[in-house]
Amino acid sequence: MNGPLACAALAFLPAAGLLASYPRRAWAAALALAVAAAAAAALAVLGAGAPAWICAGWALLGGLYGLLLCRRSRAEQAARVEELVRTKDRRQAVAAELAQVKAAGQRTEREHKETLALYGMIKGFSEALSWEEMRPKLELAAGQFLGVSDFALYVAGDKGTLQRLSARNLDNSPGGSWATWERYLQEHGLKLSEAHLLESPERALAVPIHDSEELVGYFYARLPTDQEPATLMSKARTFAAETALAFRRVKLFQEMEQLSQVDGLTGVFRRGTFDEKVQEEAVRARTFKTTFSLLMLDIDHFKSLNDRYGHPFGDQVLRRIGEILKASVYETDFVARYGGEEFVVLMPRAEPEGVLRKAESIRRAISSERFALATETIPVTASIGVAHFPRDAATPEDLVAKADSALYLAKSQGRDRTVCYAAARRPAEQ
Repeated sequence: MNGPLACAALAFLPAAGLLASYPRRAWAAALALAVAAAAAAALAVLGAGAPAWICAGWALLGGLYGLLLCRRSRAEQAARVEELVRTKDRRQAVAAELAQVKAAGQRTEREHKETLALYGMIKGFSEALSWEEMRPKLELAAGQFLGVSDFALYVAGDKGTLQRLSARNLDNSPGGSWATWERYLQEHGLKLSEAHLLESPERALAVPIHDSEELVGYFYARLPTDQEPATLMSKARTFAAETALAFRRVKLFQEMEQLSQVDGLTGVFRRGTFDEKVQEEAVRARTFKTTFSLLMLDIDHFKSLNDRYGHPFGDQVLRRIGEILKASVYETDFVARYGGEEFVVLMPRAEPEGVLRKAESIRRAISSERFALATETIPVTASIGVAHFPRDAATPEDLVAKADSALYLAKSQGRDRTVCYAAARRPAEQ
């Protein structure tokens, strides 16, 4: 390459370096300075005077430009560092805010689930009208609302004694039976009317269920390891309050149902309830190949008693005979007022001879009863007809008819006696 051409090429190198430094690259400016200096040295060696001065000028210009860029770069670097610090702070603030929002969202979701579980529990409780319907609702609520799997629920019976309604996985726990839990409370000086958090012999909570001041139930549960005891206790109190309302609702419904089924004067069941019961007994007898018997009782000369002594006295007689009947039979037997002065007694799975003895015992109890009116004691007697299923009848309707037929025969034979349909039929057939 000849001298002039090399001079021209080297003269353009500083300009190319400065152009490469656009807009603010300090390293490019330094490169332009180095290239310009190298070009000036090379041209000086070659003896090119004017190009050497040009390159020297470029070197000076590149140096000044590089110095300016370096100063600006330091300022920009400081500004960038400051901006990075601010950006980092903003990111941390946003991250903290996002964490708070996430925690709030999780808390809201948890509260929403608890609200749904509470609503489901209340709705389920409101639908239950018997203890059989209530039991699965309570078990579901204990799992979904409280999050416990080991628990026991007790309900107060008619006499106020607490009976276990439901229990899960508490075989070796002090709360697994009421007798064991009551003894534990006495031994440790704990009050039955107060809620307790236990650490020994197991981590558990115990909450009484009160309706006003009355103890209507009790709840005992093992504490899950993933729940805070104080939080669970708060939820258990809510559970107990809703359970108390549900228990009251079931008891009120049972009382209303009892009132609708029971005769208000005599205290025994009504005719409609008897009609349902005798059908049920017939189905049970056919299914399990068992028997049952029917007693039909009629108060002798009841119309005359009413006419002579007045209806209040007649009511007194009906009421007392209802009491005698209820006191004379077993819990499995069924007593109802059939109509007017007639009563019926259903006796499941009873032997005919035993039924006849029971009927005679009832008749004698009535005849030995003395009904007082002012200074007068008035004797009352009753006649009883007996029929057996399926020996005397194949259907409930036919059984009632056969018992009524035996009762009619007892009336026609002089009253104050017991007649069995089968025994009365044999002489007639002979």
